[in-house]
Amino acid sequence: MLARADVIYLDHHAATPLHASARTAMEEAMKLAFANPSSVHGAGRVAGKYLTTTRRALADAVSCRASEVILTAGGTEAVNAGVFGLPAASMITTTLEHPAVRESVHARGLPVETLAVSSQGAFLTDLADALERLPAPALVALQWVNHEVGAVFPIREVTKTAAEHEARVFVDASQALGKVEVDLKDVSVDAVAFASHKIGGPAGAGALVVRRGVPFEARTFGGGQERGRRAGSLDPVAHAGFGAACRAVGSRLEAMVGIAARRDRLERALVHEGARVNRADLPRVATVTNVSVPSWRGDVLVAALDVEGLCVASGAACSSGVAEPSAVIRALFENAADRDERAASALRVSIGPETTDEEVSAASAIFASVLPRQRG
Repeated sequence: MLARADVIYLDHHAATPLHASARTAMEEAMKLAFANPSSVHGAGRVAGKYLTTTRRALADAVSCRASEVILTAGGTEAVNAGVFGLPAASMITTTLEHPAVRESVHARGLPVETLAVSSQGAFLTDLADALERLPAPALVALQWVNHEVGAVFPIREVTKTAAEHEARVFVDASQALGKVEVDLKDVSVDAVAFASHKIGGPAGAGALVVRRGVPFEARTFGGGQERGRRAGSLDPVAHAGFGAACRAVGSRLEAMVGIAARRDRLERALVHEGARVNRADLPRVATVTNVSVPSWRGDVLVAALDVEGLCVASGAACSSGVAEPSAVIRALFENAADRDERAASALRVSIGPETTDEEVSAASAIFASVLPRQRG
């Protein structure tokens, strides 16, 4: 589905188009949920009902108790709360983390071990070794699915290794929900973060699931909302959309086979124009391909494709107008001679259930038109 008649949107790992059911739920909530959801009067109870419904919808989607769900104002807040709220004497994370995880881990001020991820087997061995060395209890903080290359982490094995060392595990599942099965009955994670705008809901809503019995200390102050675990009034309208998106997670998962086929078509089109796929050997989700395009700088290529009406992302993160090579790609190719070139020329193309075959064909034609220009 085109965002506009002249734009093809292939940046779903940044934000997904608003699901129709989320839009409908938000339109209803805008009319009814104007009061403070913590107020005890009738209007407050109406607003609060939207939060209760969303809490139950997420709990159903990930197989946890509704009482374990702490609603937040977005995925970053959920990550911050998970990293800071669980007890720990040391931290373990990876070189592939989203800045929300990476910066939270280092901001906590505890001893930190950052593990490379060359393969799942090597990572699990390094994790066990780190847990042996670090002060206990350790908190392992990592993502379920990588935001740039789509690599899927072995969460079940991570939790087993952590349990053997009486460590706790926090998982950023922002990119996992709706792409892989997230069943918290099957994995012994202590806390998990989610973001609405990654599953067809609006920005400004998210959640942290803290499993029953896990010690948790609130890090926001000023109110007793969310059973005293998170202070501040939440937006019932945004959470109405989040709840509706949670109820549609099953349909997103059912679409993954078709999405993988479209992703592969896009990947073949990019490779045909000289792009090199970044770490497709790792287990990955269906929704993304990450490539490096020789002779191009990633942010410049994104701009050139944008001129043609194609929205994709670079592996570079821009701060104050300065483009930096992708830290994820640098980490994945740590010992490669072309590491810096791959990181500087990285391009992320991510899709979802809304992406059509016609868009894939049109995007492939744009790649064929734009990518050869730098070779001239």
